[in-house]
Amino acid sequence: MTSAPILPATVAAAHLKSCAAELAGAEFNGMDDVQAIVPVLARAQRQLAVALGNLARHADGGPAGGAGVIDLSAAVTALAEVLCAASDAADATADALDESLPLLESLADGDTRS
Repeated sequence: MTSAPILPATVAAAHLKSCAAELAGAEFNGMDDVQAIVPVLARAQRQLAVALGNLARHADGGPAGGAGVIDLSAAVTALAEVLCAASDAADATADALDESLPLLESLADGDTRS
């Protein structure tokens, strides 16, 4: 279960960018780090997929926090489609990472059989 957001979405997105940049430049200390980080990244990718899906729905005229006219122009529709595709891609990445979890567990248990 996800708790109610405490940060504005723009602040959370900026924080995500900073954290991703930090992780991209991080030095990893072997398999212990891989085993600790991959499950976290899998859950993060799943949440990113949800966030992108929510943005797609908002761009496509879904519920919005502010008042305004819904713009269903071709550009907005295309944006919604791109965000939807990005959501699907993030979800597929989460699926791929999830598939690695049993391998990580077997390595943690000392099972190195192929």
